[in-house]
Amino acid sequence: MRPKEFDIDPANVSTDGFASGATGASFTLTANDSGDGLAHQVSILNNTATNHAGKTVTLVGTDSDGNALTEVVTGPGASATVESSGYFLTLTSATPSATIGTDTFDIGWVDEVATKTIPLNWRATEGATYSVDVTGTIDYTVQETFVPIQDETAPQQTAHWHALSALSAKTADLASQGTDNATGVRLIVNSYTDTAEIQMTVGQN
Repeated sequence: MRPKEFDIDPANVSTDGFASGATGASFTLTANDSGDGLAHQVSILNNTATNHAGKTVTLVGTDSDGNALTEVVTGPGASATVESSGYFLTLTSATPSATIGTDTFDIGWVDEVATKTIPLNWRATEGATYSVDVTGTIDYTVQETFVPIQDETAPQQTAHWHALSALSAKTADLASQGTDNATGVRLIVNSYTDTAEIQMTVGQN
């Protein structure tokens, strides 16, 4: 089978890419994605000295495979930033549990990214081969899952993902064979600087 190539070119981190100066009881978003086709964790920055940690913000959008994703994030403290644990390909709304009055939040995306789920042939006689080529400064981890992803409504959210030890928290060009009987793979970007990117190749017989 011909190897599949994936270009992972994350957009520059933006503290206010989704909304700048969101205020009141209902936040208005000025963008719904980062523009790079990748799913990022979402950041919420409190621009004021008021502690809003007693509130929550409900984030609604889609995960890296395009499936519905909702997460309730604890509000930020005074002049603080909080981040989602989920990776959002799109963000359609961000709603506070109570008004923040005249205070303002910036909502954006950070340098933690997830690619879509790449299906593998779990019946193959050996695991897939992964090749990762790095440009710039970027830290990445390749993760595999063994659940029957075709039966999962949203594998990014419900599957158990396991880091491949040879490709975990790496920053350089590397290649490694994956695990026998893995059903899917994804790449997680743990951090990066502007203009960094990755080309990942997945090959399997």
